[in-house]
Amino acid sequence: MKKLFLSFTLSTMLIVPSFSAENVGEDVDLSSAVITAKSCAEKAKETGSFELLSSCPPAEAAKTGYVIYDVTENTFYAIAPKNIYYFELDEGFGGSIDASGKVVGKEGDIPVLEIKEYKISPKPKAGFFKGCL
Repeated sequence: MKKLFLSFTLSTMLIVPSFSAENVGEDVDLSSAVITAKSCAEKAKETGSFELLSSCPPAEAAKTGYVIYDVTENTFYAIAPKNIYYFELDEGFGGSIDASGKVVGKEGDIPVLEIKEYKISPKPKAGFFKGCL
């Protein structure tokens, strides 16, 4: 059991890229990144269960703040509130965002992204026949 846990922990550490101070100023382009809460992102990072990102309740973001999970780079970004409104993040919560911006700092172990341009796609509503089949 210990061997399995150790190998899972090592593989998880290899998957999640590290962030250093030299990343500040780096330009970032996101495509279909998930808008979620910081607490859900941290749980997903610890457990490796990324389904938590889309099923996270919006109230969590009110408590812990918003983050964006970039699926292609496997990286979480905190959001600098300079150029984006929180009501837009609320409407798009659990959905996706296409954005470009610059890393301006670090919040804990998560880089902070100042977004310059963005387009938010809200989470799709459940279909009419969902659950009937």
